[in-house]
Amino acid sequence: MSWLTNQFSRGNFWLAFFVMWLILGLLVGSALRAQHHIRTEELPSGRFPDLARAYVKEKKTVTDLETEIRQLRDNNTKLENALASGTQQAKVLNDGLQEAKMLAGLVEVEGPGLQLVLSDSTKKVGESATDAALAEIFIIHDYDLLRVVNELKQAGAEAIAVNGQRIVANTAIRCTGPIIYVNDIKLASPFTIEAIGDPNTLLGALKTPGGVLSDLENTDPKMVKLTTKEKILIPAFAGSTKYNWAKPTAPKASEKK
Repeated sequence: MSWLTNQFSRGNFWLAFFVMWLILGLLVGSALRAQHHIRTEELPSGRFPDLARAYVKEKKTVTDLETEIRQLRDNNTKLENALASGTQQAKVLNDGLQEAKMLAGLVEVEGPGLQLVLSDSTKKVGESATDAALAEIFIIHDYDLLRVVNELKQAGAEAIAVNGQRIVANTAIRCTGPIIYVNDIKLASPFTIEAIGDPNTLLGALKTPGGVLSDLENTDPKMVKLTTKEKILIPAFAGSTKYNWAKPTAPKASEKK
């Protein structure tokens, strides 16, 4: 802080601001590149125990990198707030920045809401072709998660996470075999969905007759566990926020005046 204060006194506020963003950008960029490499790397071939150990190791590495990214973003926010205390103009800019980060899901949030746990059914089915087809309804699929997330958004949920993965604008939920990917992270049953918002409104939306939970409960009531909570903590999005193709449009001539 003493260094930043000296910079302010010398009239080099914007230089200090630029240097801070440059350093933090390099740190976050390095962590994101490593995380992307781990997510896309194929598991080594071999026997099942080797695959299992490799998967556990990969999962731990991804978790560690996500924690590092969150810490870097937290430190970034602290530096932004420190800079904002220097001038009123910077404070206004920082307030807008923090609001944008909230909308983008880049900050950890807490509040009232609900927790929904969806699990594959433990019911046994036969070995015939008909039984095999029937077994599909006893499994939680990607479209089940999508329907729940959409219902929660429609009901006014302000933050949603699936097994700790924050749902943001570019989140994809897709199925590959027995695994469901959320934010390119492999997840498996049970799926814990947490949402922040008015608990009664969120609960009413999910309990709609004929809705997604109604279908699952009719299949097996044990597949669904729904509870409201006074306080839920939802982590920040820990994935990449880099856009390779989409760019902001240039202001129109009328907007420049």
